[in-house]
Amino acid sequence: MAYTVDDILVINNEAAVIHESFPQIIGTTQSTQTKITASDVAAEDVFGAAVAVGSGRIVVGASQDDDNGENSGSAYIFDLDGNELAKITASDGALSDFFGDTDGVAVGSGRIVVGAWGNDDVVDNSGSAYIFDLDGNELAKITASDAAENDNFGWRVAAGSGRIVVGSRWNDDNGTDSGSAYIFDLDGNELAKITASDGAEFDFFGYSVAVGSGRIVVGAPLDDDNGPNSGSAYIFDLDGNQLTKITASDGAASDEFGFSVAVGSGRIVVGAVLDDDDVVVNSGSAYIFDLDGNELAKITASDGAAGDWFGHSVSIGSGRIVVSSLFDGENGPNSGSIYIFDLDGKQLDKITASDGAAEDRFGYSTAVGSGRIVVSSVFDSDNGTNAGSAYIYSLSEDHNIYWERILDTYKY
Repeated sequence: MAYTVDDILVINNEAAVIHESFPQIIGTTQSTQTKITASDVAAEDVFGAAVAVGSGRIVVGASQDDDNGENSGSAYIFDLDGNELAKITASDGALSDFFGDTDGVAVGSGRIVVGAWGNDDVVDNSGSAYIFDLDGNELAKITASDAAENDNFGWRVAAGSGRIVVGSRWNDDNGTDSGSAYIFDLDGNELAKITASDGAEFDFFGYSVAVGSGRIVVGAPLDDDNGPNSGSAYIFDLDGNQLTKITASDGAASDEFGFSVAVGSGRIVVGAVLDDDDVVVNSGSAYIFDLDGNELAKITASDGAAGDWFGHSVSIGSGRIVVSSLFDGENGPNSGSIYIFDLDGKQLDKITASDGAAEDRFGYSTAVGSGRIVVSSVFDSDNGTNAGSAYIYSLSEDHNIYWERILDTYKY
């Protein structure tokens, strides 16, 4: 049965009403951990360069896999228990395409999207992205309607709320490397190109993108409103109309607010990876906003330290917020960790890999949804130097996860 946008909005509204009749139970992670690697794992593949979860699938990018030439890239599809279902590559993959690179995979609304920012179809490094169904069948290849050299279209991708969003961090519409993003429907038809209303050179608008809860969020981490490279983010509706611009209430030079963004479960989260909270240099932080852009809370790691880069990756889903601390050293220098928060910013848990080791970079990419948290360990070397791995954690069932699973079935 096909469902229209109006059908899904009615379902969403009814689900929200029922939500309120249940206690707001927040479960923690269960003790089970599943570690996954590629079935054809090899050294330097960096399996885990990007992870995504939704629509009952987990997707992991391996941007330096060499199936179609050196660093052509690939991605792998798993079920929620970690069973590999398919390996996908671009139908026209080529040398240095970097298919599936950092935050360059997404899954939502019944689609899998993989970016290939180094693709040269139009001109050098103009970039592209590919749309797949949940079984890994390629449905479409998309490029920017005004693609230009070194735009890096596909640097970041997002899927949800019936939309696909692709970042193009080095597009030059508002000056050199001011950046842009593009909105597509689920079939790959371009609907709109968006830029910042006050965009300027070197803002890197489109460095991070997210879509969910009826909103599109785009980060511009080198925007200068609160000092050089203090950073900002912009909120749009699903048609690409800018609703507001957000910055940190205590933003400062070189914070890079907007380095990472996420939207879901009625919240927006923005990472400020180089924030010096409490004068701890580059410890990092993240900020929680409502869907209108009102700041609700600032969150930091309970045990944050200098150079941790808390906020490198942020994700929202299943009623949780997940923030990575890429260079946390609990299991050795730069081993990495993640922190789990409720939607109000209360820290619920800290997680490290059970077999974590120095330089693994656990938390390079994170995703949460469908009752799972997925975390990559991009330089894990168990199966060869920098082969990479990812970890799946189950969340205790609560009303958020229950209704997320119901809505997942409608593929919207």
